[in-house]
Parts: sequence; structure tokens; C-alpha cells
Amino acid sequence: MKPDHFQETVAAASASTSVVTAVAAKATEFQPIISAFSGLIAIITGMFAIWYYIKKINNIDGKGSGNK
Repeated sequence: MKPDHFQETVAAASASTSVVTAVAAKATEFQPIISAFSGLIAIITGMFAIWYYIKKINNIDGKGSGNK
């Protein structure tokens, strides 16, 4: 192995390690924002699920708008 090739390999490994470390640091900064956004999506999804099942139950009980 030539010394130049060894230095290029070490440089590439060091650069990729730096990039991975930078991405990990940014990910931990944005984690609270991502968690809050995920929670908001879960709340909205739950509200739509409740609305859907209320409409389905009303249709089964004959209280829906199609049975008047």
C-alpha cells in the first residue's frame, strides 16, 4: 500500500466520521421539534378516528343523516 493511498483512506474515514457526527448533533437539536410534530399528528389522527367512528355508530343506530 502506498503512503498516499493510506493517507487518502485515513482522510476519507475522518471526513465521513465528521459528517456522521455533525448529522447526529443536528438530529439531537431537532429531536424536541420532531417529537412535538409527531405528537400533533397523533392527536389530529385520533380526532379524525373518533369522528369517523361516531359517524359509523350513528349510521348503524339509524341516527345518521341518510335515514331521515
